Amino acid sequence: MSQLIRIFLVLVILLISVVIAAMMFDDSGYVMVEFNGWVVEMNVWSLCLSLIAIFVGLMLINLLVKSSLAAASGSKNWLGNWGSRKKQKAFTAGLLALAETNYLIAREQLHKIENEDFDGINLLAAAEAEMQLGQPEGAKNYWRMAASFEKSALAATLCLIRDALQHNRSDEALRLIQNLSEKQQAQTPVLKLWAQALGQAGHWQELKDKLKGWKKALGNDYEPLMLQASKGNFAEIASKEGASQLKQNWQSLPRSTRKDPAQQAAYIQQLIDQGMHADAEHALVEYQASSPQPLLLPLFKQIKLPNPAGAIKKLESWIKKDDLNVELLSTLGHIAFNANDKQLAEKALAKAIKLASRKEDLVLMAEIKESQNDSQHALLLYKQSMGTTHVQLKA
Repeated sequence: MSQLIRIFLVLVILLISVVIAAMMFDDSGYVMVEFNGWVVEMNVWSLCLSLIAIFVGLMLINLLVKSSLAAASGSKNWLGNWGSRKKQKAFTAGLLALAETNYLIAREQLHKIENEDFDGINLLAAAEAEMQLGQPEGAKNYWRMAASFEKSALAATLCLIRDALQHNRSDEALRLIQNLSEKQQAQTPVLKLWAQALGQAGHWQELKDKLKGWKKALGNDYEPLMLQASKGNFAEIASKEGASQLKQNWQSLPRSTRKDPAQQAAYIQQLIDQGMHADAEHALVEYQASSPQPLLLPLFKQIKLPNPAGAIKKLESWIKKDDLNVELLSTLGHIAFNANDKQLAEKALAKAIKLASRKEDLVLMAEIKESQNDSQHALLLYKQSMGTTHVQLKA
């Protein structure tokens, strides 16, 4: 169209030039055209107007033809746009039905577009509908399909990994993780599932080695995972090689490892499980030289020794600095009870219960009262532990 306009402008300029020339020479000119017996006579003015009219007519015809062809060829695109709107409508309806827990409607709507390109999001939604309808195999098929789309590949693979772990298929879960890219493997959700898969497979040493590099990414999840891995690893050593080998193995570990509270807790727990309570008490006191450690402090309650002097001395020193600490008082009460020091146990537990009536402390105090033949008081404590009454204890 722009080319025709340029031609038209050139023609107009030429015609204007002709008209100006005719005016300068005071001669309107004469033009005669004869064709097959037809004769047309006109002056320069008429010729200019005729040519302009003919050219404008040709431009209008050209525009009309092009518009008609565009409308005819564009009909398919119009139908395509109409189909696209239907697909988008089904996608929206499916997601809304899923959010509204109308899973049958969600399945019906999302099934209509399962072969369409929505970056795999429609397939993830369809898988969720299948899961809610109790069709895990259908969900797995959708997850596999969604894994072929770049944007939904990781989400779909995570769903497949979770499904494998839920059904104790740790080897399958590890294979799926290995097939991910390095960038995807470094993401926190993948690391958590990776740790779970290694633990489920019993690869405790491998898990411990990997957790050291994942500490920053895992954040608060690092300690419980390291505790689990260390427990599994130490239990494996103890069962295969004995408790003495467990101690030797621990001493051979790097200093940084032996300073890790999660690994310390796992090691001490294994000592207790092996009946090595004296070694466990010594380790608990040694590894909490300055202040109580949240992962280690609860382990004091499991110590059963006739005279746990080191542990009691350590706990009493902490209580002097913080005599309103319920956990410290409770821990002292439990370790004293296990050492058959009922007087100290009762005193510590009474203070703990006064500050916070926790079930484990109430039950232990009830046992003490039973051993003193104070059945009535013991019954009231048991009832209080179940939240049915309240007992006022004297410190």
